[in-house]
Amino acid sequence: MSLKRWSLAAHINDEDHRVTTMELLFDVVYVYAFIQVTSWIAGEHTWRAVAEGLVVLAVLWWVWIAWTWLGNVMRADRGLPLAGFIVAMVAVFGIALTIQGIWEAEGGSFAPVAFATLYLVIRVVHAAVYLWGARGDERLTRQILLTTAAWIPAGALLVVGALLPPDQRLWWWAGTVALDVLGTWILSVRGPGWRVQSGSHFSERFDLLVILALGESVLAVGITAAGFDPSPALVALGLLGVLVAVALWWPYFKDVGPTLEQALDDADHERKADIARDAYTYLHLPLLMGIILVAAGNEEAVIALDAEEASTASSLLICAGATLFAATCAVLMRVAGGTWRWLAASAVFFALGALWLPLLDATVAIAVTVAVLGAVGWITPAARHREPTAVAAGDHGDTGD
Repeated sequence: MSLKRWSLAAHINDEDHRVTTMELLFDVVYVYAFIQVTSWIAGEHTWRAVAEGLVVLAVLWWVWIAWTWLGNVMRADRGLPLAGFIVAMVAVFGIALTIQGIWEAEGGSFAPVAFATLYLVIRVVHAAVYLWGARGDERLTRQILLTTAAWIPAGALLVVGALLPPDQRLWWWAGTVALDVLGTWILSVRGPGWRVQSGSHFSERFDLLVILALGESVLAVGITAAGFDPSPALVALGLLGVLVAVALWWPYFKDVGPTLEQALDDADHERKADIARDAYTYLHLPLLMGIILVAAGNEEAVIALDAEEASTASSLLICAGATLFAATCAVLMRVAGGTWRWLAASAVFFALGALWLPLLDATVAIAVTVAVLGAVGWITPAARHREPTAVAAGDHGDTGD
């Protein structure tokens, strides 16, 4: 019997499902988006630019999250979901192309309007594909409809911000992020609840995105350094940038990631979605922000070196990013039931370091970051000591299996 070359049918995943190549290709587009955000923050190096970059990152994050949950339930490389992933991937790349121009563009001009329009396209396609694939699953369909109703006002704020003057845009788009964050949380806890079809797929999906973000941190430094004449100081700073990526990799992939994966695997079927929501959907966003801020600090250090200027902004960005990264890792370990105190102590160290590390050379700040995070990753065990902590959804009802 011959198989159909194309079918709109959604292929529901089993418990052993792994990440597909379509999802990997989708994530590659995010590397470019991360570079754009990092370059914006490093190039402007003001606190407003930091806020603007993180708001764009958060908008892109909720897009990625939506498609990650969909890909966990149904295969991303078959049927209508495949078409949806392709449309979303192209639209995300379009959004990334506008990042450098959206914050200075006049209201109603191409860049901000394109950003908002492509966001709406992605969300509409996602809702349509998810509802199509969830036919016959009453619980999941209700959850999708509730979430769709929640992102409509968030999308409206994005459109309004695109039409207003640039000095007002940040506040409206921050409102989009706030509605996404609050709406998703409330409707997830109070609603019928989401479903994690494959715990291994879920943890692997997030691990791969963290790897890509770390890779972007290296690329950002390399791309910036490539525009300047080589020198011993520049090469040394570039090598330290690679070591920073290793230092960020160490505590997450040696300690945090395995502990989270074990907690998700060990959880009962109904608890998996709660852990996935708390530990992955929400807490991985500040983790990603921390990586981006450290990358922006490294890039700013390269720019300052070429200009032969001292860079307080570089050290402050590195301290802020390392604090956010370490603190989030500590909370993740706490949620998963693992050892978190050394990570929390390192977060306090970097927070206090913002008072004195900027007084030193940016290279010293980077070296200190490498040493502290590497040491914390080395001494923190990847082991669970208690049950994971997650807020349970209010009404799970029938699983619909």
